[in-house]
Amino acid sequence: MMRILLLLISLLSFSFCNQEDWRKQMEAENQKVILQVEKDHKLIRAYASKNSDWVKSSKTKELAVQNFLKEIIQNNSQNDYYVSWDEKMSVIFPNTLGKGTLLDTTPLAEYKKVLETRESFAITEIKNRIQGKQYRITSIDWEKPRIYGDIIGHKPKTIKIQIDNQVIDLEQIKMVFGTKSGYKVGVIGP
Repeated sequence: MMRILLLLISLLSFSFCNQEDWRKQMEAENQKVILQVEKDHKLIRAYASKNSDWVKSSKTKELAVQNFLKEIIQNNSQNDYYVSWDEKMSVIFPNTLGKGTLLDTTPLAEYKKVLETRESFAITEIKNRIQGKQYRITSIDWEKPRIYGDIIGHKPKTIKIQIDNQVIDLEQIKMVFGTKSGYKVGVIGP
């Protein structure tokens, strides 16, 4: 018992002695992150000056949802009707930067990992819900459009899909973005 008490006292005194070093180390790490975020923001602003648009898009926001679902269910891909990383960098990020998203405070490399993880979970959930069966979109209710610079975000309140005789809510499509050229599913998540 005495050994345990002596060990605890030693550990506590050691941790108090190094507390100042720990704070300095954290401040240095925070500064590195801040500098990286600032560098990434400059890169995003450089992409903004290219005045890009979607490579491929849909004529309506409803068609964007339909094309996206068809692509991931039937073609087992998300190449045409979900935003690519380049489209995020050139179309979405320049317009959403500074609007209170995780992008404002997170380095791009980490942000990309977060998005890829969320997207992977969302696609898996959609596939599990539909299970390769025939489906039909019965209705999509939208929230009020949100203006992000040169793009407009359309957030679905509910997406109802009929599979066999059952109607389910599909909640994984979080945002459809519209530009001058058309609409594209831009945010998905679990």
